[in-house]
Amino acid sequence: MSYEKDVAIKVAWKYYNEGLTQTEIAEALNLSRMKVIKYLEIAKNNNIIQFKINIDQVSDPNLQSKLLEKYNLDDVYIVPSSIEDNIDSVTIAAAQYIEDRVTNDTMISIGYGEAVSKTLGHLSISAKYKVAFVSLTGGVKFYMPTAIDQSSDYYTNPNYSHYIIPSPLIVNSEGLATNLRNEKSIKSILEMVPYSNLTVIGIGALNNRATLVKEGLLSIKDIEIFKSQGAVGDLLNHFYDINGNTLDLGLHDRLISTDIKLLKSLNHVVAVAGGLEKKEAIIGALKGGYINVLITDENIAYSLLE
Repeated sequence: MSYEKDVAIKVAWKYYNEGLTQTEIAEALNLSRMKVIKYLEIAKNNNIIQFKINIDQVSDPNLQSKLLEKYNLDDVYIVPSSIEDNIDSVTIAAAQYIEDRVTNDTMISIGYGEAVSKTLGHLSISAKYKVAFVSLTGGVKFYMPTAIDQSSDYYTNPNYSHYIIPSPLIVNSEGLATNLRNEKSIKSILEMVPYSNLTVIGIGALNNRATLVKEGLLSIKDIEIFKSQGAVGDLLNHFYDINGNTLDLGLHDRLISTDIKLLKSLNHVVAVAGGLEKKEAIIGALKGGYINVLITDENIAYSLLE
């Protein structure tokens, strides 16, 4: 099921079955009223609305509600799983989620990793909106230009402003990291993060496909050591266990990064992650309470209920 049809079903269900007004639906799903009207029209055109919601179009009508309840999420979007690579369909859905929630002067904080990079590459936001993108970590500029086409909307839209931390993600010592975080050019960007309207992050798994490994910032040996200490995943390069507790690692003191504890206080923290190899990393992130919205694939969604 596509992201667009997924949202249309939610809107139609709330409008016709729950009896909510368009304004109440807009507030509940964090959409504009015009977007609610648009999705009701989509529902009609796709025969989702007949005399009742055509629930046959949903593979498991209870799946999303079970995930919302189990992990205390504000929302979850699920795309079909593929045999090969889920990241493209998941990141396309994430881009559409962002587009639906952008208004003028929206500030979006962005994390580190391939999923975030590809999500930004899929964005197509109306030129009437001014949007500011603020990086949550250093090191972002070193991988983004190679991960997505620089002719994409993210690079060419004249109404986009970029506030990218001008530093590496990991430095050689705790003292250097402390000094850099206090540098005006870096500190001023980190101080913008709490004012974000939307935060988009990836969830890192502990394997050789992780962005941190592919970019040479960590080795497989490092990953194995972290796993032996109970790590199951990372957010913003902070490693945590299956319950979402951060590990006591010297690496964390050498990061130019937003502390993941701050994620708990940010608005609309959206995690973009697919693939069964990320199951434990996603569970840890959910149990830690770091995210509000999960965009993932069907295989992961079902596995999270096991």
